[in-house]
Amino acid sequence: MKVKNLMEQFQDFKVLAGAGGLDRNVSTVSVMDAPDIYNWMKGGEFLITTGYIMRDNPLELRDLVIKLNEHGAASLGIKVGRFIEELPKEVKEVGDGLNFPIIYIPKWYAFTDIINPVLSSIVNSQAKKLMMSENIHKSFTQMVIQGKSTSDIMDTLYKILDKDIAFIDLIFNRNYIRGNSHEFKEDIYNMGLKDNLDKYYNYPVQIGSSIYGYIVVEKNGKDILSDLDNISIEHASTVLKLNIQKEISNHQIEQKYRDEFIQDLILNNIKTVEEANNRAALYGWKIENGLICLIVDIDNFKEKFISLKNTQELEEEKNKIFRLANGKMKRNFKQCFYTVYSDNIVFLVEPNKKSIDDFIKNLKNVAEELRKEIKENSSFTVSIGIGTYQESIIDVYISFVEAQKAVRIGRTVYERDNTHIYSDLGVYKMLYNLSLEDDANKFCGKYLQNLIDYDIENNSEYIKTLRSIVKNDWNLKQTSEEMFIHYNTIKYRFSKICEIVNLDLNSREGKFKIEFCLKLMDMSNQYSLYMKTKV
Repeated sequence: MKVKNLMEQFQDFKVLAGAGGLDRNVSTVSVMDAPDIYNWMKGGEFLITTGYIMRDNPLELRDLVIKLNEHGAASLGIKVGRFIEELPKEVKEVGDGLNFPIIYIPKWYAFTDIINPVLSSIVNSQAKKLMMSENIHKSFTQMVIQGKSTSDIMDTLYKILDKDIAFIDLIFNRNYIRGNSHEFKEDIYNMGLKDNLDKYYNYPVQIGSSIYGYIVVEKNGKDILSDLDNISIEHASTVLKLNIQKEISNHQIEQKYRDEFIQDLILNNIKTVEEANNRAALYGWKIENGLICLIVDIDNFKEKFISLKNTQELEEEKNKIFRLANGKMKRNFKQCFYTVYSDNIVFLVEPNKKSIDDFIKNLKNVAEELRKEIKENSSFTVSIGIGTYQESIIDVYISFVEAQKAVRIGRTVYERDNTHIYSDLGVYKMLYNLSLEDDANKFCGKYLQNLIDYDIENNSEYIKTLRSIVKNDWNLKQTSEEMFIHYNTIKYRFSKICEIVNLDLNSREGKFKIEFCLKLMDMSNQYSLYMKTKV
């Protein structure tokens, strides 16, 4: 009940002051029996008095009104003419200034004539509200029990509120809009989340600190939502949480089996085309044009993961990268399947063009756009590897192995933050295969083991210096500038390196042996010497 509803119930009540506060909520009725009654106010009281306590000094009503307002009372009703003949002007001014209603009560009213009807109205109103709330709750709960969708829930809420509404789903990136306003629909689709939340009423759908989305409701001028509207939205929010949790659970289960299927494909655990096609059909996939593997591998992720105690931020960064990658690939390729590992996401893409060469060019262009987007929106960079096209679904493991090699070889030859197509790597593919042989281990040990041991024993940086010299095409002057070391120091280090490796590094043959060893070391992640070096 509001003060104005109370006035409608008693036709001979009159507003003496504070007409601007007639929308204040009334939750109970209380009788004044002490000058400091305000200390017992809980909020929402319609306080009635004969004025007997202030009969000798009616101006005390001024301070009473101020205190009642501060303590959240709804209104003051006074029997003017009983003990106080006229309400002082100063009291009226305070009531008007605070928009605190002061109500004239005819002196022939007994307190029970006021208390009983008002409390009955409040209780009846609350009972009606509770009954309607219960019916709304049952309606929404029944929808969940019957397996109704988020769309059905929003349809029901729209009918109850009779206002344009939307649910912005942050988990599955979907918008559910109900209403007739073109502007409202355009805003939900085209404005950013923050702008929509600033412009419209909004209610977070969340559990703990996890926000699943927002219910957004139009604003009609100065119209505010009623208590029943808020109750309806609250019930809708509850069932939306249940529905989304169910969707998340189903999605996780389905994703688990999808991951198992894709991982079986790329690890060559499926031996027949029939098995592959049958399992693909379970997820609505019909793969007819072969597949190409693309891997997005986060640079330096494992190194940072190992070195940090609090890895939560790294996990969030990884998930952001995977979301960017998944969104980009799904927007550009109709048939695109993926699985994730600790620091990379693997895509299997079905060509949608007749020319495989044209498709691979397009695939590389999309990969380059993705790589740049990740660099702009993340603290990490990525290396992207693309395998060759495989016509048969059960041969896609070959493309996966090639994409892995493209990442590893590309990082060694061209450094990080690049996109590499396996078929374009030429002679480096043979060099990679050679790096995995035991003979490569022995060959590198013959020329670099002494230098690595010397660095470890003397805490020196000769391997690092040698790498810089090779990178600068054996130009000592450029090396000194890059390393910010005096030229004479570089000359001394170069001489010392020649002595330790026991090679003439001024000869073409000596230089080739060292360059060859360094490439082999970088390509082979099994090479023991590589793990001992400082760089």
